[in-house]
Amino acid sequence: MTAVEQARTTPTAASGNAPVASTTGQDVVAFRFPAPDDPAPGAGRMLAMALYGAVLGLTGVAVGLYAVLAVFGGAPRWYLPVLAVLTLLSVGPAAAAFLAIHQRRLPWYLMAASAPPMLAAVLVALAY
Repeated sequence: MTAVEQARTTPTAASGNAPVASTTGQDVVAFRFPAPDDPAPGAGRMLAMALYGAVLGLTGVAVGLYAVLAVFGGAPRWYLPVLAVLTLLSVGPAAAAFLAIHQRRLPWYLMAASAPPMLAAVLVALAY
């Protein structure tokens, strides 16, 4: 028998982050994975963002379950694509908020931007 080595799928070195243009002449990176020398985000910030994300996620699951029942009940053809687009518009900023956790205000703006599409998805789901 021969042993098979697994290829490493996790990058070991920090990947290059795309810099954002700055007026001070220095490159500022808004969205990036934390580097090994970055300080850990505060526990309160992380807890608040995790709870906010959990509420959004559970709301999305509830909308999805309601949509499945509506589809079996004869929902119109536009129903699922609209809910899918609204859900993606909500998940995108929430995921970006966690990538920007080392910024001061940007994560909160992104988390706030993820709520209106989810609210719209709830209203669309309940309207049918």
